[in-house]
Amino acid sequence: MTNDAPVSQAKSAPRLGPKARANKRRLVKRAGLPPVICPDVLVERDLPVPMRDGTILLADHWYPSTGATGPAILVRTPYGQEGNAGVATMFAERGRHILIQRCRGTFGSQGEFTPFDEADDGADTLAWLRAQNWYPGSVHTWGFSYLGVTQWAVCAPGISPNAMQIALSARDVAGTIICQGGGFSISNTLVWVISLAAQERSKAVRWWTVLNLPRRLARAALTLPPIEADVAATGHPVSYYRDWVTHSQAGDPWWNARRHASNPADVPPVVLLAGWQDLFLRGQVEDYSALAQAGRPVRLIVGDWSHSTGNADAWSAFEMFRPPAETGQPLAGPPVRIEVTGGAGWRDLDHWPPPAAALKLNLTTQLTLTASGTETSETSYIYDPLHPTPQAGGRALNPFDSGRRGQGRRERRRDVVVFTGQRLTEDLTVAGEAEFVALFESTNPTPDFAVRLCQVNARGVSRTVADGYIHLPPPDPAEEGRLRRVVVPIGPLAHRFVAGQRIRLQVSSGAHPLHLRNPGAGAPPTDPGRLAPSTVRLLFGGDEGCQLVLPQVDLDQLALADDGPR
Repeated sequence: MTNDAPVSQAKSAPRLGPKARANKRRLVKRAGLPPVICPDVLVERDLPVPMRDGTILLADHWYPSTGATGPAILVRTPYGQEGNAGVATMFAERGRHILIQRCRGTFGSQGEFTPFDEADDGADTLAWLRAQNWYPGSVHTWGFSYLGVTQWAVCAPGISPNAMQIALSARDVAGTIICQGGGFSISNTLVWVISLAAQERSKAVRWWTVLNLPRRLARAALTLPPIEADVAATGHPVSYYRDWVTHSQAGDPWWNARRHASNPADVPPVVLLAGWQDLFLRGQVEDYSALAQAGRPVRLIVGDWSHSTGNADAWSAFEMFRPPAETGQPLAGPPVRIEVTGGAGWRDLDHWPPPAAALKLNLTTQLTLTASGTETSETSYIYDPLHPTPQAGGRALNPFDSGRRGQGRRERRRDVVVFTGQRLTEDLTVAGEAEFVALFESTNPTPDFAVRLCQVNARGVSRTVADGYIHLPPPDPAEEGRLRRVVVPIGPLAHRFVAGQRIRLQVSSGAHPLHLRNPGAGAPPTDPGRLAPSTVRLLFGGDEGCQLVLPQVDLDQLALADDGPR
């Protein structure tokens, strides 16, 4: 599978435009990268890389004209060449060979793009790369989001790269962002469908698509039946979206072939870069836990960013130039590094989560949160799928409605019950998994809970800290007619509430369109039938009633990080 390109095909890397140069300078400065080894970068465009079925995938090879050192870097992407030059030259100037390949069926590569089906193409690409005369003897993989999926896909005996850096991505894409919490994320899926449909169109069309994304998404997300929302979003059916809707039920075996790296022993040393407001967060934390428990070399870094904003790019560049791990040896740097939001800075941990004490706050009829006992009482709200509860930020792919948004729009609604604590007299730091424990009954046998932990400042402005969601199955027949109890995960999180602020919990049964609206009559959200309002009754009182449980930690016990981007 050797395909050595003659040197005569190589050309000097194109000069970056003013905006790309400025972005590169800012990134290099923020990341504190090592000095340039070779400013003269060469590039070979459109190298044909053959796959086992005869399909040809195209790749660009960037490298320094002299002084190459360190492992090669492999990037496999469905998003094309645009915007890659700055990153590629940044690595090449510092001695690295970097191969950026376009996934099957995208931007000139032959075949049909089928999301998450990347194992064979990734393995063939690694074999081809290792056979090149310029191959330096080891290869690291790198990339964000879907580029992380392509890395997980090549974790297999005799195939795995020497190391990986995976940012804002997870092994189980279905459970993390598509069928999360037992429901179906129509926003995350449609935003991606719309973006992919436009990405190879003209720049004007792409800009128009971005500007019209909120309107198009709002219309498509209300389409009935939901399997036809692809037509409302793009004007035509999208086969893979319809597959996702069809196989959205929890535990559907259709997803098994699209989950990668199930055996931790196949995973090479890996750095996982996650974001507190990113949709992949829970999946990445679960990946870290599974690999750490299996004794694999793994590091977890979590910063205060969403999928499309923040300082993740600088941290990613910084981490790529740490000393590479050898097989069986620990990765350079602390096992876990987290940014404690609320202004507490970066902290280093031996493991995640850190030791914590459970702070239990009871919900009351007065819509307060209190650590003291309460009398038995209740409150209720009506969820109406014809007027679904809005999303208002959180861990979502939609750049127009994600992250730490103000919560006034949600908290003014009658279908959102808001519980607020007293002003804190001293700082409170929480790190780990926050939970909402619900004792309830509902006229809908399969209700949703969409809960949100918020911080309320001295002016009364409420903003998201973390959010959680669960779609419940029908009750056990033996428990029919009895009160139900469920734990709704809200974390992971690491946040400092400072003195003078208040803690707030929102409880509702919707966060549309991040989570496809519950039809309200017991039918699956993806096959709703009749839409009907439903009532949820929450029960309070003592240790058995509804509670917010926070993992309280001593901030002074979390060591301050001594390096990294600033």
